[in-house]
Order: sequence, then structure tokens, then C-alpha cells
Amino acid sequence: MKQKHLSHLILYCLALAFSVWLIGFAIFCVYAFSLQSESNKPKDAVVVLTGGSNRIGTAIDVFKKHHAKYMLISGVNKKVTKEKLLSGLSEAEQEKITLGYEAEDTVGNAQEINNWIQDKDVSSILLITSFYHMPRSIFEIGRKNPALKIAPWPVFPTEFDQSVEWIKTRYAWQLLLEYHKFIFVQFKSLIQSGGF
Repeated sequence: MKQKHLSHLILYCLALAFSVWLIGFAIFCVYAFSLQSESNKPKDAVVVLTGGSNRIGTAIDVFKKHHAKYMLISGVNKKVTKEKLLSGLSEAEQEKITLGYEAEDTVGNAQEINNWIQDKDVSSILLITSFYHMPRSIFEIGRKNPALKIAPWPVFPTEFDQSVEWIKTRYAWQLLLEYHKFIFVQFKSLIQSGGF
């Protein structure tokens, strides 16, 4: 009898854990989908994280349109030159753009951005990255520099209309991966801050 009760308790705990996980994933997806481009206030700089389609092209368009003072492209492949990446821009525009070669992941992006904004005396940025990557990026960058004002500019794929059809695409997998990475960095932050 005790063994039966124990089995029921285990099943109940597993069901509860799964429910919490599923609700959390749903909230994460809603948040990622609801992010809107915030360009209504002046920003010191445009910052783009490499690694996803349309990110750099979007960042260059935003940089030119909003006449930002500076732009940082973080996480550039060491084989890529400024001349090759920014060939369509004028020399004056290129001089305002920094290519960051040090970052290899989101934590590295945050460190690279933190170093760069201190050098440039930047206090607010338009952050450009893929919509599914934005929550974790904001969190990691904010941890490095809590005073920095971050306005998200999420990049959505051109074929993506935010309907339920996304479930059938690779972006469902990207969101699932990012959800678990986001949970991990939250727990890591709690442990480091003595929250546990």
C-alpha cells in the first residue's frame, strides 16, 4: 500500500513539474513574440549580435536610418574583415562601426559590449538579435552593466508571421533551446548571488 502511495506521489510530482515547465515555456514564447522594436527614443549606439540570419543587414539599416553615433557588431568571425562586411557603407559610416572579434557566445557578447560601451561612453543601445535570442541577451548584458539602457530590436524571419504555423518550423526548436538556456542562466545567477 505504501509503495502504491509512493508511486502516486512520484507521478503527481512529475506531472506538476511538467506543468510548470510547460507554462514557463508558453510564457517565454509569448514574451519572445511580443517584443517590439523600440526606436522612439534616441539611443547612443546600435549593437548587433552575430549568429542569426538577417541580423547584420537589419542592424546596418537601423544604424543608417536612425543616425546612431556608433555601432558594434559583436562576435564577428576572425576571418571577416571590415572592408568585406561593410563594403556597402561609406568611409565615414565605417569609421563609426566597431567589429568585435572576442565573443564566442552570449556571455562573451555581454563582456565585449560592456568593454566597448565603457570605451565609447555609451549609456543606451538598440540591441539587435533574433527574437528567440533576445530574452537571454538582455539578461546577460544587463547583468554585466545594470545601468545600461537596452531597447530591443528583435529580428523575425521574413517568412515568419507569428501565427501557430511557427510550431512546424525550426524556430520551435530554437525557442525550446533558448528556453532551457534562459532557465539555466537564471539559476546560475541565483546561485552566484547567493539566492539559494
